[in-house]
Amino acid sequence: MKSDNKVEEFKKTGYLLQKSNKITNLDLIYSVIIGILGGIISSLIPFSILIKVWYPLTGGTQLVSGHHVIWASIIYGLTKKKTNILITMLAKGLLEFLFGDPWGLLIIFVNVMEALCLAGGFWLMEKIGEGETKLGWGIAGGLGNFIQAPFFWIINQRWYLHWTLWVLAFMFAFISGIIIVGLLGRAIKNSLIKAGVPTTF
Repeated sequence: MKSDNKVEEFKKTGYLLQKSNKITNLDLIYSVIIGILGGIISSLIPFSILIKVWYPLTGGTQLVSGHHVIWASIIYGLTKKKTNILITMLAKGLLEFLFGDPWGLLIIFVNVMEALCLAGGFWLMEKIGEGETKLGWGIAGGLGNFIQAPFFWIINQRWYLHWTLWVLAFMFAFISGIIIVGLLGRAIKNSLIKAGVPTTF
């Protein structure tokens, strides 16, 4: 059984042979393409319908909210640069705004806020030595996705809802971040690297 931490074998497909924090043209191309893909899917595919079928209560849609942030974890896996997380989410937010998102310009702010939280999550996991493990990616993904639940619920002034629904919504957002942003994002980036997609780290 292969180890989860075989990063070095992936590095052979890298675009750069030496470690560099500089943003390359390939970084920008990846960020824009993945950001646009994320903006299209987030805007046009109503994943929440899948949840409402069996969990109609308020807050249940947070279980699939991670699909808004997974794009940032994929770009981080391909480039290992936290700046690219911000560029990707900014591109995604701009496209969602152009598609007529009901939140208007606020959707750009939300995407940037999620990017900063995810970057902070990866930074924290690297500091404690879990930067490439499933655990580290899961926690970073949970932190990156969690912020949208309290933000939108406060903006919507859902004070009338019972506190248990608030707790469930926040918990579902964190779980979605762990599964979709962290674990699925990590699996996708590993598949892309194994398929020969050049990395830039």
